Amino acid sequence: MPQQKMRLDQWKQARTFLQQHARPLEWQLFRFRFEEGAPRDVLDALEPFSNSDGGFGNALEPDVRTPSSSALATALALRILDELQSAIAGDRIRIAIHYLIDSFEEDLQAWRVVPTDTNTYPHAPWWHDEEGSLLTAFDGFRIIPRALVLGLLHRYRTAVPTRWLDRLTDATLLHIDSLDVLGEGGGSDLEYVSFLAQTPGVPGQERLIARVRQAVAETVSRDSSEWSSYCITPLKAAPTPRTPGAEQIADLVDRQIVHLLETQAESGCWNPTWSWFGAYPEAWELAKREWQGIITLDTLTSLRAYGAA
Repeated sequence: MPQQKMRLDQWKQARTFLQQHARPLEWQLFRFRFEEGAPRDVLDALEPFSNSDGGFGNALEPDVRTPSSSALATALALRILDELQSAIAGDRIRIAIHYLIDSFEEDLQAWRVVPTDTNTYPHAPWWHDEEGSLLTAFDGFRIIPRALVLGLLHRYRTAVPTRWLDRLTDATLLHIDSLDVLGEGGGSDLEYVSFLAQTPGVPGQERLIARVRQAVAETVSRDSSEWSSYCITPLKAAPTPRTPGAEQIADLVDRQIVHLLETQAESGCWNPTWSWFGAYPEAWELAKREWQGIITLDTLTSLRAYGAA
């Protein structure tokens, strides 16, 4: 149990920020997680990000402003649909799964992380693709987004071709085993592998969990002065006490909780620790506000998980 807890006025400030400034999606997710909000309201708030091809786009991931569907945005949407655990989400889940199956690229044995038209719309510099540079930068998309997508498909494996799913999972496990480092940059690779490792019934689960625990111990930033910059923070690696490796960094989690409570903005939000470095300044201001809502919701969710809120 953390020694320091969120004050009631801090909680109210964060709630007010989400209600008044966040996207309807994050506000409805807040209500669903903390105030017994209706799954239907979350589903309705998610729908504007959907496309007729069954996938999701439309800046669901705020750093990618293209309206086109992508594996990344669809996986993020499917995580939300899975969280609802509601029969009303069933049709949308099936449609999203079909999109992911259909959009798999056989030549890559992976999913392209963002659409090919990303350069045409405002986007963060790291999503810019120059003659295939994304494929190189993201290691052939074998972890980002493949591990995340596989974790979701295993949750609904009765709707997925079994041999194809098992073959792809085996290849992903072998790749994870071969990595010199799991947990680079902001740690999305570690987050996605951890998500896969926590999926019930996934093949090689013990092996995956052991790899995640090793990565958490080795790659989490232990320097609190770095936590306001782009790095793998303790709560990024272990957003809940149930996350593999959380027990190894319990002291760091406690320290970061204190850090978060001390760095909440006057508006009630928490800010992204990155920027677009001057690219598309107007679009970045919109994306920044959207990220404030996402990060604030994630922060409150972790604080509650650790008994600090």
